[in-house]
Amino acid sequence: MSDPTVINLLIVDRSRSDIDHVGKTLRGDGYQLELTHSDQAEEARSTIDYQPLDLILLRLADDLPTLAEVRLMVAEARQDIPIIVIVDDQQHKPARLLEEGADNYFHLDDADHLVAVVRKELRHLQTRKREQSSETRVKESENRSQALLENIQEALAYIHEGVHTYANPAYLRLFGYEHKDELASIQLVHMVPPGYRDALKSVLRRSIRSGRAIEPVELVGVRSNGQTFPMLLECAPTRMNDEPCTQIIIRDVTPEKIAYNQQMEDMLKVDEVSGLYSRRFLLEAMEIGRDGAVLYLLLTDYSAIRYAMGFDAIEQLLREAADLIKTLLAPDDIAAHFASGVFAIYLPANSPTEPLALAERICQTIAENSFKINGKLFTTTCCIGVYKAGGSHEIPIQMLSHADRACETARLKGGSQIEVYAPPKVEQVRSGVGGPITEVDQTAIRQIRNALTTARLSLLYQPIVSFENAEEARYKVYLMIMDEADKPQPINKFSGVAVRYGLMGALDKWTIIRSLSALIELQKAGIRLPVVFVRVSRNSLVDKDFMSWLTKCFKDSRLSPEHLVLEIKEDDADDCFEETRQLRIHLKALGCGMALSHFGGKTHSDRLLRDLVPNYIKLDGSLIERLAKAKDESSRLSMAVLTQQAQDLSIRVVAAGVSTAPQMASIWQFGVTLVQGNMVAETGPKPDFDFRQYAG
Repeated sequence: MSDPTVINLLIVDRSRSDIDHVGKTLRGDGYQLELTHSDQAEEARSTIDYQPLDLILLRLADDLPTLAEVRLMVAEARQDIPIIVIVDDQQHKPARLLEEGADNYFHLDDADHLVAVVRKELRHLQTRKREQSSETRVKESENRSQALLENIQEALAYIHEGVHTYANPAYLRLFGYEHKDELASIQLVHMVPPGYRDALKSVLRRSIRSGRAIEPVELVGVRSNGQTFPMLLECAPTRMNDEPCTQIIIRDVTPEKIAYNQQMEDMLKVDEVSGLYSRRFLLEAMEIGRDGAVLYLLLTDYSAIRYAMGFDAIEQLLREAADLIKTLLAPDDIAAHFASGVFAIYLPANSPTEPLALAERICQTIAENSFKINGKLFTTTCCIGVYKAGGSHEIPIQMLSHADRACETARLKGGSQIEVYAPPKVEQVRSGVGGPITEVDQTAIRQIRNALTTARLSLLYQPIVSFENAEEARYKVYLMIMDEADKPQPINKFSGVAVRYGLMGALDKWTIIRSLSALIELQKAGIRLPVVFVRVSRNSLVDKDFMSWLTKCFKDSRLSPEHLVLEIKEDDADDCFEETRQLRIHLKALGCGMALSHFGGKTHSDRLLRDLVPNYIKLDGSLIERLAKAKDESSRLSMAVLTQQAQDLSIRVVAAGVSTAPQMASIWQFGVTLVQGNMVAETGPKPDFDFRQYAG
């Protein structure tokens, strides 16, 4: 095989030698194995429920799960997993095994048979998955087509041999019917007066014979109450449910339609979702004015909220944000929902509104507001680009483009930022995502990769001391990387580049593996195991396979997950909220802890605390520094609120980065009894700190 195939394999057997034999045989044929084995029914059930599996190899023996039990487990998990029975004697007849639910079998002493059966079942499994995927796509396409027909505003129907087989809601409304069933016994010719029926039949015949659409024909329709109205009828041959039929589109051309069109024109001025003006109306107003100022406003968390909560939540967010913006505008100011997560505001030259002052008020209002969507409370921020036209000859799109560029500059600086567009003297090519890698980044990437491949990495441990219980041993783990001069450097010097180019996930995993190895060594020495805090980056947060990898680590090491706490920076948890929330759920189920570090630096930290409920929070170092200043009462109040909220939620609070006596005194008065920092203990190469010295 040119490319090794990875098999997620569960072997239900108690014979370690036979399991090793199967693994060696498959690996010898080029397969890579993610192997799980068990001889217990509940353990096998858990593996089937929670791990991705391609095959199950099952030995039939006393005290092992039966074929019927395993087949039931697969059915209850709603999985498609082939079950292959291991045959090593003449007791079990192959035909009987297939009748009882096995997909296949192989003789243990026949390696070629094993490989052939595995190939066959994997091939069949892949075929079934492709067929299922195709069926799903076809069904989704049909659902989308049906939804389109049901929601279009044109009156549309399908006719087969003169009888309605389908009519959309617009068609029913046009002819005055409430239900589709009312049309079941009504032929199309009965929906026009007798004098127009020959013309209708002629149109239908021409369409069928020519096999193409016929230009609109003006006829007269008859509503259910007998009222007639002039109409334009279009028809085209088509198929529905594999049956030939004719598609009918009818448009009302009565004088009342003129008033209706005017009403629709008025509706086009307003965006249905936000309640602000539409993009079209904004551009028309700017085309007339071509003066004044433009604000281009981007909701910074729009994509994350849409991904996490769906389109219904996004529409509610847009409506609430639009309502806030409306209250800040003068009567002649025009605000529109311009694009996904974007509002555009046009301030005419005669507007009393000062653009920058308005931008500042909007940023402050959005940031201070608490949005409640689907029973969940959260905050967001916005970035605003401002462009002042000042009698410019530019067209509206150019004006908006300038404001957009200013908004992008503001976005790169962070939330609640405002940038005024200034025309550049010389246009320069900007390198962004996908642009050339700088020489500095290339050097860092090379150093990181070299460290990973040559094991030029090490760990340092800093104790987290409890002033309540000397039996509680905890360490924060720091990853160090050797530079070109063979001097250890903190990973923080490289983490920005590593995250940007997707390398930090591998470093996270290396740190976790080495930390667990250190715990195993302590276990072998008979030392009571501490809890280790390991920080993971946003690369790991967005890695869909991270939790399955972590679960396997604990299974292989046989360590209890309670000895590991994954530490996530508050900024990363905020930016990747949904991924962090899912990780918290999985860690809780596994038994691992979670900590939010650099915590307390945001205005909505308290809401993030309630939404995630981590096991620990590590207070932001800048907050601790401010607490050391006796006159900073606002910081003291923030600390009191956070620590009290954490205690109410049974969350342990860690003061990190404590390096001076004033800092220690500041946190002590708030009941924070877990402390990490050089004031207590410095980092060391081994987790061998004597916590008993702080007893009592």
